[in-house]
Amino acid sequence: MRPVIVPLVAALIAGAAVPAFAQLRPAIPPDGAIAEPAVAPPVPPPADDDPYRPLGIHAGGLILHPSLTATLGVTTNADAAPGGAAAIFGLLSPELLIESDWVRHAVEFRAGATFEQYFDGSTGTLSGDVGGSGRIDFADGWSGALAAGYAFEPQDSAVPGFPSDAENQPRVHTLTGAAGLSGRVGGRSLLAVGVEAERLTYEDAIVAGVPEDQSDRDRTAFTARLRAGYEATPSLMPFVEVAASRTLFDREIDNDGLARSSTGHAARVGVAVDHGPFLSGEAGVGYAVETFDDPALEALRALTFDGSLVWSPTSLTTVTLAGSTALRPSADPLSSGSVLYDGSLEVAYAWRRNVTLTGNAGVRQERHQGTGLVDTGYAAGFGATWRMNRTHHLSAGYRHEWQDSTDPSRAYEADSVRVELKVQR
Repeated sequence: MRPVIVPLVAALIAGAAVPAFAQLRPAIPPDGAIAEPAVAPPVPPPADDDPYRPLGIHAGGLILHPSLTATLGVTTNADAAPGGAAAIFGLLSPELLIESDWVRHAVEFRAGATFEQYFDGSTGTLSGDVGGSGRIDFADGWSGALAAGYAFEPQDSAVPGFPSDAENQPRVHTLTGAAGLSGRVGGRSLLAVGVEAERLTYEDAIVAGVPEDQSDRDRTAFTARLRAGYEATPSLMPFVEVAASRTLFDREIDNDGLARSSTGHAARVGVAVDHGPFLSGEAGVGYAVETFDDPALEALRALTFDGSLVWSPTSLTTVTLAGSTALRPSADPLSSGSVLYDGSLEVAYAWRRNVTLTGNAGVRQERHQGTGLVDTGYAAGFGATWRMNRTHHLSAGYRHEWQDSTDPSRAYEADSVRVELKVQR
C-alpha cells in the first residue's frame, strides 16, 4: 500500500473567529474547540497593497477563490517502509473556497480533492473533502457557530490491525457536525460551550480476491465542551476547558469479540495570547482518559500538550510552533488504542516581497497500549515559494523523514523533492 502524499502547505493562523471543531477525541485540540466571541471583521485593505494577492471572483456578498495545484516529485521510498523503492509521483488538487464579505455574520464553504499517481504502473488514489461553517453575531458580544463537513481518503495501511495482505486501498468516510455558543460575562470573563459529532465508516478490504468486512470499525462519536476564560490583560487570557465524549460502535461486539465503545473525559488549563502581529495563539496542558465498555480493554490515559503559537520577531520572519495530543482507537485485538503526540516547528522568511523561504521540522510519537509498540517519526525540510503574480504561484521543496520503531519491520527512511504550481483567482 502506498501512503497518500499531500502537497506542502504552510498555514499560519493568528486567531479564529469561528470555533474549530475538527478534533473529536477527548484530547482537546490545539487551536481550542471554542473560540473567543467573534467581532466584525476589519475592512480588507485595497488590493494594490499586495499586488500578488488573489482577488477572487466577487458575486454579491460572496467571494469565490477557485484554484488548481499541480505537483511533480520524486521519492526514495514510495511505500514508506523498509526496502521501499524509489518512484516519481504527481498530484492534481482542485479547490474552491467561498467566503462571505459581510460586516456582520460570516459563512465559508470549501471543497477540494487530490488525485495522486505514482508513475510505476500502480493505481492512483483519490481523496477529497467538502465543508461549510457559519457564524451568527448576536447582541452584547455573543456569537453562535455551526459547521458540517464530509471527507474521504484511503485508509492508513500502517495502522495495526489493517489487513497486511490487502490487495486494494479501501477508503474511510468521515462526516462531522458541530455547534457552539460563546460570549463575554461581566466584561472580562469568557464563557463558551460546544457540541460535536463525528461519523466514520470503513470500506471492505480485498484479501485473496475476497472482501474482508471492516464494518466492525464503523462508529459515531459525540463530544461536549465547556470553556471559561478571564481577560487578565487586553492581550492575555488564561482559560480552563473540560470535555466529555461518548463513542458508539455500530456493532456492539467487533470481529475479535471485543466491545470497543468508550467514554472519554479531558481537561486542560492554558493561556490565549493576542499581542498584535508579534505573538498570537494559545497553549495548554491537561489530562485525558478514555475507558472502554469491555473490561478486557485497558483504559487510555495521557498527559496532554496542545497549542499553536505564531511569533514574528521581525516584520520579515515568522516562527510557528504547534503541538497536539490525541487518543486513538485501534483495530488490533491486542490493543485498546494508542496515544499520539505530534509537534512541529516552521520558520518563514520573506526574502523578497513575493519570495518566501521556509524551513521546518517535526516529530511525532505513537505509543500503542497493550503491545509495547512505539513508533517515533521525524521530519525536516526546506522550501521556497515564488508568487509570480496574482494567479500563479510556484513552490519547490525538499523533505527528509525517518521512523524508528520497537518493531524493526516498521522503521524506514525517505527523501523527497517536489515542484508545485498553483493557479488561482
